[in-house]
Amino acid sequence: MIDRPIMDLAIKVAESSNSRKKVGALLLLKSKVIVQAVNQDKKSHPLQARLADVVGLSEKIYLHAEISALVKCRSEVDTIVVARLGGHSGHEIRNAKPCPICSLALKQSGIEHIYYTTDEGFLYEYH
Repeated sequence: MIDRPIMDLAIKVAESSNSRKKVGALLLLKSKVIVQAVNQDKKSHPLQARLADVVGLSEKIYLHAEISALVKCRSEVDTIVVARLGGHSGHEIRNAKPCPICSLALKQSGIEHIYYTTDEGFLYEYH
């Protein structure tokens, strides 16, 4: 289980996003943050485009926080923490379960521990 400071950092990273969908991702190795990233509406990456094609969502080429974090990462990681904010205030915790594109990327990268926000807090999945 990840600790509260890591969860809070993921939420803070999501808050820093300039994207319409405020999503932040942290990559960790043994509970230490290695990389942080946010959704980017005005950027893409060949990995994002390729995986979007593979899962049949070729229109979803804007850079997702999870893919952005994986692209930035230069070391081994074992965990991802993803947070999404939204609602009328823009600060309510929302469902950040990785989409099919990001799920494929995480599977291919070998990340086993996935934490993400839901409307009721963080949820954990082991892959």
